[in-house]
Amino acid sequence: MSSHSNGMDPLQDERLSALLASPDFSVPAYLNMALDVTSATSDKDAPHATSDEQHRQLEQQMANLALQLQMRTQSCHDEIGRIGAELQAVLPRCCSDVGRVAAGLEGMEMDLAGLILDDAKLEDAEQKDDPLITLHTLLNLKTHLTAARTILSAASSWDETIRSIPALLAASNSSSLGSDQGDSATPSASQHLILAVEALSTLEAGERALRVMPSGREEREQVLATLRSRTEAMLKPQLLHALKKTETRTGLLKQCVEMYGSLGKMEVLKEEYVRARPGELLTVWFSFGGTTAASVKDEDVAESSKENEVEEDHAAEDFDFTEDDAPHPELTNPAPSTVSQHSSTPTAGPTKQQFTEFLPDFYDAILELLAKERNQARLVFGAELAPSIVARVLTECFKPIVSSFARRLENLCPLPNSSGSASSSSAGGMEAIASAYESTIQFLSLAYDQMEAWDSVSSDRATTQSNKDNASNNQITLVENIRKAFLLIASPFVPYQQSLAEAERYPLGEAASIVARDVRSVNHLEDASERLGDLAPFMFPLAEVVIDRFELLNSGYNASSTLSAIDTLLSNHASELAIAMGSLSGNATSSSSGLEFDEQHVNCALEVLRIAGVFKRYLKSFEQSVRDRLKIMANQLLDAVLEPSDVSSNIDIPDSLTPIQIRAMLAKEACSPSPSPYVDDGTGVKFPSSVVQLRRLAGLTGDSKNSPPLLFPKAMESTSRLARSSQSFVFEVCYAIPERHLRGISALPVWKQEGSSGGGTGDDSYGILPQSFITQVGEHMLALVQALEPFASDNEALGLANEVMAGVRAVAVQPWKEFVAAAGCSSTGDDHETLEALMVGKTLSKYLFDDGDILEDVAQENEEEDEEDLDAEASTAFCNQWLDVVGMAVTGRLLERTMRIPRLGKKGAEHLAADLNYIRNVFTALGISGHPNPLLQYAAQLATMDEDSIRERIRGRDALPSGALEVIRKAEQRIAYVRNISL
Repeated sequence: MSSHSNGMDPLQDERLSALLASPDFSVPAYLNMALDVTSATSDKDAPHATSDEQHRQLEQQMANLALQLQMRTQSCHDEIGRIGAELQAVLPRCCSDVGRVAAGLEGMEMDLAGLILDDAKLEDAEQKDDPLITLHTLLNLKTHLTAARTILSAASSWDETIRSIPALLAASNSSSLGSDQGDSATPSASQHLILAVEALSTLEAGERALRVMPSGREEREQVLATLRSRTEAMLKPQLLHALKKTETRTGLLKQCVEMYGSLGKMEVLKEEYVRARPGELLTVWFSFGGTTAASVKDEDVAESSKENEVEEDHAAEDFDFTEDDAPHPELTNPAPSTVSQHSSTPTAGPTKQQFTEFLPDFYDAILELLAKERNQARLVFGAELAPSIVARVLTECFKPIVSSFARRLENLCPLPNSSGSASSSSAGGMEAIASAYESTIQFLSLAYDQMEAWDSVSSDRATTQSNKDNASNNQITLVENIRKAFLLIASPFVPYQQSLAEAERYPLGEAASIVARDVRSVNHLEDASERLGDLAPFMFPLAEVVIDRFELLNSGYNASSTLSAIDTLLSNHASELAIAMGSLSGNATSSSSGLEFDEQHVNCALEVLRIAGVFKRYLKSFEQSVRDRLKIMANQLLDAVLEPSDVSSNIDIPDSLTPIQIRAMLAKEACSPSPSPYVDDGTGVKFPSSVVQLRRLAGLTGDSKNSPPLLFPKAMESTSRLARSSQSFVFEVCYAIPERHLRGISALPVWKQEGSSGGGTGDDSYGILPQSFITQVGEHMLALVQALEPFASDNEALGLANEVMAGVRAVAVQPWKEFVAAAGCSSTGDDHETLEALMVGKTLSKYLFDDGDILEDVAQENEEEDEEDLDAEASTAFCNQWLDVVGMAVTGRLLERTMRIPRLGKKGAEHLAADLNYIRNVFTALGISGHPNPLLQYAAQLATMDEDSIRERIRGRDALPSGALEVIRKAEQRIAYVRNISL
């Protein structure tokens, strides 16, 4: 069509074409220029035309203008196609030129410069007629034409669309009011609403297109706001109607999703949808333990009044554990598949057992709801939004009941230092808290599996980079929502996690007090072994349970405080046992007024020793098991999941979470919410400081691998005291008879007798028989072997007793201290080395006898034989160990009594030598390593040695290399003094 036929002269046509090709093109300018041209032409052709004729001419001109624009658009498309074809022909030539340039670069430098110059010339030649510039101009033209068409379309349909929306809304409202209560009339009303929403969306798109035209903008925005508010008001009842029966009204709900999505109000729909889902479950929660249960016969009525029931009626219906009556069984154990309620009579508050049974059932009902919700959300909202919807439903299930949950837990177990406390008979203590927390952790692990986030946002569907970025963002948002939901659900347990040690101290202290009263009531030796045997390990199962709860609730955090509480518990228990054994020792000593030996007493005392070994073995085993568990917990803390840093980074999100991973995450948030600085643990590897502390206790750090710290130092110290008490108890029972026989021998008149029955040295004084007191001691030593053997024949009891046999010789030190004091060397009475040398006596022979070398050889031979005995049965070693201790005490006491004899005549000296030689023979017959002590033989020699020899010995001890020899010199002087030998 020519420009002349269109009523335009060539000059005006050229101006319009120039404007179209201009980068400053605008639709208003183009329309104004075209209309001005056509208006001027019409005025020339019909200057006297009527208004109607002018109006028709204007419409004809606008139609011609639209036709011309269409033809120009088609010509542009043709031109674009032609230029594209030319470009396709140019590009291969450009590629070949680039190939030649690349080949030239591999040649000489001169060729490279020449090729670059030729290529530059070629580019200059092509730039004069570049098709890319033409194509860019045509693309701009197409864009401007498309925008102009959109504006014209929006302007032409604006009034008609505005008039259609109120009619559609009115038709939808009349269809809803005239329909029945069923779903048969719902599609008619929904169809009108859908058309209204579509028209509103079209109107909003037109408003965005018309924003380039400032005139009438405010009026258009006001009209849109009014229509939007009316449409949303009509959509809200439709949505609530669909939410009443989501299982049977899925189609209607999907229509609501589409309509709300078209209006950009998807968040409003999500909020209403999520709020409506857990209504029945919340009714179950608040009805449990309340005064009455909700009577719900019509689900529509229940749904409409759900929020008021949850927020008002049940806000203060938390149960009280002070009553023992059981609640309605349907409320205690609601069926997971249905959460409908029935009217019931008022019931009393449930007990802690009923709540711990109700909680898993309540969690099962939520899991069933999440399983249904996962399928329904995928169907209604789509696969990408379904996981986030399920996560929000999970949060909504607990948001209204968090405070109620916390109060119910406090009724189960009051927090430390809380004003209101429940009695121990009705409250469940930390056991109930741990049970509820374990159920919660299991529930969270299963709930995480219901999210199905990892299948819906798969790499197969995210084909483009943009889709992959959106999938990653959706995944991160979902994980953040899951993390927040988990922290919300576990928040009622946070006070117990933070104050776990204090919460455990009180019940442990009560249990320890009860056991301590039982321990203190043990006063008789006959029943001591049985009663103490039952009470000694009593606290360890309690401590094991505390560690179980510590691992469950804290996962290794705040380990020092919990271990300190257990340490105090075990230490006090060991101290009570030590006191009881001390009392038994005193009672046994005071009750045995006679001088007859009772093997039963020895066996009972050894049973007490075994009990101490039981306690020590339990403690060592318990400490090792705790250390092993600390190692596991330290490694678990490093395997953190759903951390804030993880959520914001591009890492692999786990498909499932184990209960261990979940409780580690929750424990960190409760006990160590602030980020811990990383420090070196001594092995060159850096860990968070909280983890390093746990690794140090577990013996995994560089400074604790070889010598890990004691986990229960106070308990170990108390166990050492318990071992010493049990050793002293056995020693007192075994040594009581020799002590009574030797107690008063210093005052016997026989020591003052003068004259001799035959004279001679101590070794030759066999004509005088040993006195009765010493024979009683010897017979007791021989009978002690028979008393020890039955216990030593039991390998299990022997192994337990050997646990506390370390340092047993210390119980025999007191007689030797008194011997040193009686000899006149009080300054060395507390010298450990001096006492050890005197008690063992092996190194003293060469200083006591002239034939010291021969005696030393005999001692070495006996030592070799003793070493063979040590390799023999453990029972023999155990018996010899106690015989050695009792023999040392007897030797020390006999020497001490000898030092306290006031006057020693010749015949008295012979009696003393006979007594000492007798006990030497007894010790020799027993075959105990280190016995008889050479001091016994030396004392017998000093008692019968002639005066010149004894003076010579005393004067010859000028060099005193040790404190033991000083004690010997003082003993020599004492015997010389009581024999009335002047020095």
